Amino acid sequence: MKNLLKRVILIAVSAMALCLTGCKDIQNIKNIKVTSVAVETISPNGLRGMTVGLAVGVDNPSFHVDLSEINGALKLSGKVLGRVTMDPFTLHGKSAEIYHLRAVVTIEQGVTLSELAALLDMETLNQCMVDVSARATLKNGLSKVLNFNDIPVKDLL
Repeated sequence: MKNLLKRVILIAVSAMALCLTGCKDIQNIKNIKVTSVAVETISPNGLRGMTVGLAVGVDNPSFHVDLSEINGALKLSGKVLGRVTMDPFTLHGKSAEIYHLRAVVTIEQGVTLSELAALLDMETLNQCMVDVSARATLKNGLSKVLNFNDIPVKDLL
């Protein structure tokens, strides 16, 4: 009985130590920053879409994270103008790197050419909002879908 109690305490202390050291990294996940974004390539996909190659600089002081099911929407006055899907990729832990990513942009049905042309005006573009969702998966297999809604475009530029 004494040995069992010692093992339970040892496991509990080990789990607590692991949790406490891991919690520091979990707090660091909030410190992940996009440091730069550059468009590398643009290829049309029919009349309503395009594939965009991006170079995205990311400073990740946290741990290794796999990102998948990455989707976004650009909205102006509540109306969705276009949608974006991105290929899955991995943020390497404790690194500052440039990731070469591919995004497919699709213009929504019913969006007019004049609405798209209005986005060339920086004042109109700054009124836009972005919704983004992605599944984040840690090395141990835990995953969660992260949703960010109504992010002002001006905060991203």
